[in-house]
Amino acid sequence: MKRLVFLSIFIITLLSCQRDYNKTKLPYKFIPTETNAIIKINELNDFLNSIENNEILTDLYNKELKNASKILKNFNTTNPIYIAFADSTHSNYLMLTKNDSTLFVIDSISNHISETLVDLKIEKTQIDDNVVYHKIIGNTFAGSNDLELLKTLDYENENAALSKLIETTDDKSVASILFNSKAPNYSKLLFSDAVAKDNTDFTILDIGYSDKGINYNGILTSKDSSANVLNSFKNTIPQKINTPSIAPYNASSLISIAYDDFSAFNRNLLKDSTTATSETFLNFTNEIALIDDAIILHSLDTNLILESIEDKSNIESFRDIDIYEFGDSDVFKSNLKPFITFEKANYFAVFENFMVFASSTETLKSILTDALNNNTLSNTEAFQSINDNLSDEASLFIFKNSEGLSDVLGKNMIGYNANAVQFIHEDNYTHINGVIQKFKKRAASNSVAETFTTKIDATILASPQAVKNHVTNSHDIVVQDVNNMLYLISSSGNILWKKQIQGKVLGQIEQIDMYKNGRLQLAFTTPNRLYVLDRNGKDVSPFPLKFNDAITHPLSVFDYDKRKDYRLLVTQGKNLLMYNAKGQSVDGFKYKSNGSDINTQPKHFRIGSKDYIVFGAGENLQVLNRQGNVRINVKDKVRFSGNAIYLYQNKFTTTNTLGQLIQVDTKGKLSTENLNLTNKHQITTTSKTLVSLRENRLVIKSRTIDLDYGDYTEPSIFYLNDKIYVTTTDLQSKKVYLFDSQAKSIPNFPVFGTASATLEKLDGERGLELISQSDDKTIVVYKLH
Repeated sequence: MKRLVFLSIFIITLLSCQRDYNKTKLPYKFIPTETNAIIKINELNDFLNSIENNEILTDLYNKELKNASKILKNFNTTNPIYIAFADSTHSNYLMLTKNDSTLFVIDSISNHISETLVDLKIEKTQIDDNVVYHKIIGNTFAGSNDLELLKTLDYENENAALSKLIETTDDKSVASILFNSKAPNYSKLLFSDAVAKDNTDFTILDIGYSDKGINYNGILTSKDSSANVLNSFKNTIPQKINTPSIAPYNASSLISIAYDDFSAFNRNLLKDSTTATSETFLNFTNEIALIDDAIILHSLDTNLILESIEDKSNIESFRDIDIYEFGDSDVFKSNLKPFITFEKANYFAVFENFMVFASSTETLKSILTDALNNNTLSNTEAFQSINDNLSDEASLFIFKNSEGLSDVLGKNMIGYNANAVQFIHEDNYTHINGVIQKFKKRAASNSVAETFTTKIDATILASPQAVKNHVTNSHDIVVQDVNNMLYLISSSGNILWKKQIQGKVLGQIEQIDMYKNGRLQLAFTTPNRLYVLDRNGKDVSPFPLKFNDAITHPLSVFDYDKRKDYRLLVTQGKNLLMYNAKGQSVDGFKYKSNGSDINTQPKHFRIGSKDYIVFGAGENLQVLNRQGNVRINVKDKVRFSGNAIYLYQNKFTTTNTLGQLIQVDTKGKLSTENLNLTNKHQITTTSKTLVSLRENRLVIKSRTIDLDYGDYTEPSIFYLNDKIYVTTTDLQSKKVYLFDSQAKSIPNFPVFGTASATLEKLDGERGLELISQSDDKTIVVYKLH
């Protein structure tokens, strides 16, 4: 009897303690042990708003919250709400929060049906088609669409480890998510199946959102060293991620692993020191990345890598970069699994601190071209827009553009151009930072992209130039090689024709409409020929004209009255010969030489109603009329610097060997101005804009630009779309510069180029094209948007 009384007292006391405990027990401590996903809602209204209006969160949450969202809309609380999912389908939920009198007022809900399950002390409420079973346990409201789950809730043991993880979440975030690999929908936020797969421990992410997307940060726990591949970074130090600075600007995916010690990483990855490779060129790296169709290595000393690769052979040079064939092409096939796998790394090249491997030389060249032109991922506005949400260093870094993100989330994510997740491994857990963000591309207004390259048969003799295509009303490109083969190349990069000519083209090729029918011909001189070619590269009769004495300057073409009555002026030493468009000598032109060689190309200028033919001869500035007679007698001597003569400020303008600006007015008065130029200088002008270059100092309209020291080509001025552009090329660093009339660099310049550049509107599309060379046999064309 005494034993029975004692047992009764014990049971009563135990139940009393249990009730007291339930009153103080925090809501999340009722979460069942077998739970694989939890949503902690901190701001209910914001959270519900995010489900409705944020595309990413709508897709992530809807599956789990489809049955619970209509219930949540009837809650009135500022306390955290915990929603747990235990079954594999995540169709059944458990909802927990602190109870108060205003939390869930059923009588105020329209379209509801309620009843009490008396025996179970559980309420059943139906709102439209959604049923929720709910009860109060101490100070906790518990609700579920699964009656059996709610019935056993009193007797669930607390998951102490899970409770501790929940306590690490950020109360200031809109919501937090805790999940393991059995919650595949949330695992998509990791951008990596390898990281999410078979991870029995929890990932914790605090979520923030905006109209542009979401950002999240948290930790991934991993107590068991075999539980997750991120433990491959054990005993390594996260590093700065460098590969975005060589990844092409349009890369859809980048996966980068970084470490301070590859051998330590390799041993962890293979989990067996006997199979780990001790001697490998990868020991000299601190980062390896898979970028679409290429592998990129980063090293502080690529020479060490190059020296340690024995099975290689140099097969060609591309823009002064050696390309090698790689004998061990399968080295990346399995050694870096599951992070990276890449077959057939057949070729590689070294660029700055990077080594690029690809299966084809075409892929390799494309990556190198973008890198040379700074068209890289790190330079895109989309990538730069997410940098504030990311850490400077990481162990694993994953980037996806909209195409790559679409593959991850399994739906079309157009507009989400900037998305990244980084993992920073420390001890037994890993920090996570992520951002998925819409970015409206603004680059269309100032981007520069390589449109095409065209390789010709031999070394280019002079910089390519643009000529008008009267058929398409656009422009083509003409260029000559050292074998005196002349090429016409279309605006899309196709070679239209090749023609063998006699000698080097002198200066620029001119265009004339000799039949006055809108069809243009190419007119130019070589040392002993005057050529006129039609659109198809055929000689136009009676051309070419042959000359016994050498032609010493480019062909000058004059159209005095803009009536297409062309005059073709040929310079031979001290003499000038003038022809009409039919190849006939013009009797009305007779130049009486002053006995000196003509040292600048004759030019025609119109001032008012008068014509002036101007050139330098010896130390005299010759100014003639249409008949070849002296129109202005310039008495002052000029030591010509070799620069051309221009019409600037309505004055005949050039420079002397002292670097002074020489100007002569229509009355023959000569004036000088000190421009602080050295004896080696170059100038060019329009009627109102003067550009000069000495050494590395470029001056545009009195505005000075100090360029890097180099070997610069003569500056050129282009007036297109009511705007002035100035270009020059540093032949030493192989950079083409482009500035406006205010001496401001055009965005995304300089670009790669090995010759002086021409700016023109080649095709019918919006934007200009810049034409240069990428090597001694290849023309490169860039599109300016």
